[in-house]
Amino acid sequence: MHLKTLTYTSRASLDLSAQDLAAIHDTARHLNALDGITGLLIFDGVRFLQIVEGSEEAVDSLVDRLRADPRHGGIELRDERRVEARSFPDWSMELVRVSAGYLSARGEVETILPPHVTAPVRDLVLTMSTGMAMLRMPD
Repeated sequence: MHLKTLTYTSRASLDLSAQDLAAIHDTARHLNALDGITGLLIFDGVRFLQIVEGSEEAVDSLVDRLRADPRHGGIELRDERRVEARSFPDWSMELVRVSAGYLSARGEVETILPPHVTAPVRDLVLTMSTGMAMLRMPD
């Protein structure tokens, strides 16, 4: 079975509260479980980095919902590919809050990645999370 995996970054709305972040996580876990989507959501207090995987239709539908969500903006698709197996099969959506610092974010993300994550996905997530502090988000 071929799956689609997609990675994007976005900028949190200025008024995003802790309750909003919890609601995003809860909703993502619930809807993703229903849609057969798994993945990882990283938040550094300002920006989101998310990698999702599932059927092409489910991932495309999720992207449409994300673009309409006012709690973040400036969505930029960073990577899209076909994969044979899931990297995050047990996570309908895992949320990781990281420091905005360049080096600490990488270490924080590295400790939670499942050991079976393929090297290309591991490299992508670590590279992207390390660079979150340096990402220039579109206006």
